[in-house]
Amino acid sequence: MYLRERFHQEKIYVYGVSWTSILGVWLVQEYPELYYAYIGNGQMVNIIRDDVMGYELALNYSVERGDAKMVETLQRNGPPPYTGEDMLDKYVTYLDVLNDYMHSPHYTVIVPIIPFIAPEYGLVDKINHTRGLIRSFEVVYPQLQDVDFTTQAAKLDVPVYIFAGRNDVNAMSSLVEEYFNILEAPHKELIWLNGGHGLDGSSLGQFVDVMVNKVLAETYPNK
Repeated sequence: MYLRERFHQEKIYVYGVSWTSILGVWLVQEYPELYYAYIGNGQMVNIIRDDVMGYELALNYSVERGDAKMVETLQRNGPPPYTGEDMLDKYVTYLDVLNDYMHSPHYTVIVPIIPFIAPEYGLVDKINHTRGLIRSFEVVYPQLQDVDFTTQAAKLDVPVYIFAGRNDVNAMSSLVEEYFNILEAPHKELIWLNGGHGLDGSSLGQFVDVMVNKVLAETYPNK
């Protein structure tokens, strides 16, 4: 409501990345009349399947690299889902192996750094940013374990554009393609990007081009 009023628009767009793509699907599913289109990137589809597939890939990748210490840690942790006080450490352990696989920065490195390069944050904000991410993950992620959009959101009443990294093993591209194939929508497109999870320098230009010359051109009404 706030964005529609501020920008004097009858409808707006929803762009969801990674686990915010879950919120994006829920929004357009519940209030399709408020949105011109839904755009997903690093689209989450089935949390349990995605996490188990990621864990298995991380384990196999560590074996292939001869990283005995990581293999031992992953085997000791076992496959997700995880609960308890050390759940975050267990998730981050295999997710950072997947980041290695995708040639992406480790969460244990990039998450604490991000707020410190944001000039609008004060020192307390920068510290609380990381604390907030940790706390929200511990509280919210267990609530997402039942998500399976192949059955829960197989039909959306807005145009859908999904960007998928060919090498994305965080939001498994195979699950994204599976979901796209069964999805019913007024219009849908699956746009493949080079790279892994989300956007990077190799895919940003393509993303902007598609957003301007396809998504907006096809969904925003001419005045």
